[in-house]
Amino acid sequence: MSEALHIRLATDADAPALAAFGAKTFVETFGHLYPPEDKEFFIGNRFSLERTLADIRDPARVITLVYRGDDLAAFLDCGSLTLPVEAPEPSALELYRLYLDETQKGTGLAHRLMEIALEWARSKDAAAFYLGVWSQNERAKRLYSKYGFEIVGAYHFKVGNTLDDERIMRLAL
Repeated sequence: MSEALHIRLATDADAPALAAFGAKTFVETFGHLYPPEDKEFFIGNRFSLERTLADIRDPARVITLVYRGDDLAAFLDCGSLTLPVEAPEPSALELYRLYLDETQKGTGLAHRLMEIALEWARSKDAAAFYLGVWSQNERAKRLYSKYGFEIVGAYHFKVGNTLDDERIMRLAL
């Protein structure tokens, strides 16, 4: 029998586990795309304990954690719009990251987290919800498309010295 999921907002005490989990899942999903020095530089900055703690404490951001027993299984990170969107709606928000442990992919957990993200954005009276996704991440693009997100632009996401070809997706709320 598998352990039940426990979903809750992140607190300061979660920062070490969240930083480690973010780095682990990023490497599992995207690590093969980058030279070691770019990957190490990005992970050291994006998933540092200090930055993770600052993200948790950011009042414009909401980070939702999913635990299975004592193990972090997934997280969702949303906040103010940061993507290079031309003429965005003033109330637009962004889904920054939706990361799952490899063992959780295909279980429906991503859909559950998408529902939480959309509920949060709607509760903030956002006119639109944006996200950035790697152009070759077909699985993620299919998931977002199921919720009505549409590609509205492109940009480059910097990982060290590597520039990823990303797509900007938008959902009118």
